[in-house]
Amino acid sequence: MISVADLFSATLGTVHAFTGIVAAPGFSQWSVFTTPNADWVPEFAIAHGEITTFSDGRWGHHEYSRWPQAFDRHDFHIPCIPRSPPPNAPFSKILWTTFKPSDWKVNNCGVLGVGLLHPDTQDMLIDAVQEVISRLHELGEDGPWRSQGHFLIVCINHTLDCLRLLPAARGVIITLAAHVQRLSLELWGLIKWLQDIRPLVAEGRNVAARPWDIVGAHTSDAHTAERLHMAGIPVWFQQPLTTLLAVHDVVQPTALPADFSREPANPQLFLAKRDMSGALNVPGEWNRAMSALVRRQLMQSRLPALLTDDDDTEPSVKRLREGAVFVGEVSSSIGPAAPVFFVQEHGVSRALWHHLPAQPAGPSPQLKSPVPSQLSRRARARIKKREAARVESISLPPPPIPARQYYSSRLVAPSPVWTLALTGQGHLQQPRSSVTYYFAPPWLLDHLEGYPADKKTTRYLHNWLSIRTFCRVRLFDRTIDGRPLTISEWRESLWGDYKITESVESAEARVPRERVRYSVRESIRRLFGNSNALPSYDGDSRPLFGKTPITLQMVQSDVETQKHIVWEVYETNWRCELLALDTLVVGTAEWPQVQRLEREHLISQVWGSGTSGLDIVPSEAQAKTNLCWRDPQEPGWEDSRRHLAAFVTILARWRDAPQGLTEAALAVPTCKVDEYSRIQSTVVNFYVRTFVDRYGRLPVPPVSVQYV
Repeated sequence: MISVADLFSATLGTVHAFTGIVAAPGFSQWSVFTTPNADWVPEFAIAHGEITTFSDGRWGHHEYSRWPQAFDRHDFHIPCIPRSPPPNAPFSKILWTTFKPSDWKVNNCGVLGVGLLHPDTQDMLIDAVQEVISRLHELGEDGPWRSQGHFLIVCINHTLDCLRLLPAARGVIITLAAHVQRLSLELWGLIKWLQDIRPLVAEGRNVAARPWDIVGAHTSDAHTAERLHMAGIPVWFQQPLTTLLAVHDVVQPTALPADFSREPANPQLFLAKRDMSGALNVPGEWNRAMSALVRRQLMQSRLPALLTDDDDTEPSVKRLREGAVFVGEVSSSIGPAAPVFFVQEHGVSRALWHHLPAQPAGPSPQLKSPVPSQLSRRARARIKKREAARVESISLPPPPIPARQYYSSRLVAPSPVWTLALTGQGHLQQPRSSVTYYFAPPWLLDHLEGYPADKKTTRYLHNWLSIRTFCRVRLFDRTIDGRPLTISEWRESLWGDYKITESVESAEARVPRERVRYSVRESIRRLFGNSNALPSYDGDSRPLFGKTPITLQMVQSDVETQKHIVWEVYETNWRCELLALDTLVVGTAEWPQVQRLEREHLISQVWGSGTSGLDIVPSEAQAKTNLCWRDPQEPGWEDSRRHLAAFVTILARWRDAPQGLTEAALAVPTCKVDEYSRIQSTVVNFYVRTFVDRYGRLPVPPVSVQYV
């Protein structure tokens, strides 16, 4: 190698693309890396090296958001990622921060060994994500780069929802947080490419004299090296080592920054073990494959089905009918059930009551005495009087449960269009199988007009605040039984007796009805108490709702607290049910993950700004608004247009959808009031009918505290 450093001095960007300001050894002894616009040479990832994660969540030498990689013309934005926070982005500093184990905080949600990112760090990360997404939207870019940006936004939002909503082990949370950084930095690179660098490349302008402060890339293609150099992108050109090579200085490759972890992550993600062919390090391929690996391993969680394949099969022991109310039942403690209960039958005419157990088939010895064939007038009068007194003393059977008939709430209410759709279903028949709910059935916590009040409601409400996080986590944590629960299971869960006890009487000795109830109680105790460390209900506890400790007295007397707790339960169930029904009708469970995430991103726009299908729990701010379902007669109803448009777009793909929904989705943003009301009524009624047909119960509607 001939050094010309003594022949002339050069500054960055003032030399030819193939001349080296500095040079360092290449991947082989016959090659060298030179750069015309940088004063250092990175220690590049070796082509056949394994690609894995480290304890800081980064990918070591393969961390494309911070370290130069091989150039790929399909990912021109990757080398454009800024090396430091942009001066006009005050929230972006967190994207260059190295996460440490101390950034993880244990979350006492009922699952041992899990936690979340520290709240302050999480808030800073959310602000940074919102900043970069809004900055991209300001560009208003069309074409393929718009699709690239949309895909990145979908992935960022899904990862961020995983990070903020689902407690997990420390290594998982740190890896997810670093992935949010990675995708956000890639989005900044896309912004830099679209805003500043793409016009230069398209016009062929030469700005080599002022290279950008961005990550850059390496290449072994001379034309690519010259093209990057002219655009001001830092480039490292691998070329043969010859005597004609002009180099100003020879340096050793620069190692990774000191804040990059060298300790493998736990759990550690491998794209592959050592691949001597180097096929997995093809430019543009390995980073997409590694991102897909992160999604597949750490973000595979999704809602379980609301209806399982075996829900239509009859159990060996007849189940308790929904709506059966045991006379004299005062608690959920273990003990024999009262022998009298009311059962709601099909149709309007229903049996009032009967005694259990049934009378023996054979005649009793006391009944063998002869009975007069005809009673006297006085005897008939006495019997009639006793029968009248008995009928008066018998309580009427309970009304149909709110899963089968709509009752208005005293705390919250849906918009009028939802009320009409639900009321129009009338009184549904008893379903073939037990109905289930993702979260506590709202009517167990609510105060309904025309439906008997339950003395347990206050305890249910208070205990719900203690178990609500666990109930959310269990839906997405594949290590926990996350299936939706039946009404009887939810009653046991809300009662809060999670202590595992040994029964004196064997299960076989119980009557079938009591055996079912005992099985439900024990399964709930094992789910909530044994394996997941949730304590039984304590009336003196002060669980948090948002950032406010809630006492039993507040639940009893503070109507505003009751409203917001009940509103959240309605809203969460509604979101889950929309996702579940769409999955069932459209069949998205069989879709590739990326397409499924995009579909869930669209669904989440029905109730909010649109993040992901994990966004099932509303924020505190959303409880104060009802933008999604305002009627045209209400002030501010125009803000509901985009939510209805998303709802119509979703339902337009469903089987048996009303004709014209695709066109209606395009019309919603600008249509007149009458047309808006017609479209809204059509899709809400279609949704309610479809839900009832599929699940045999009424759906939980979106509600507001403003209508009450």
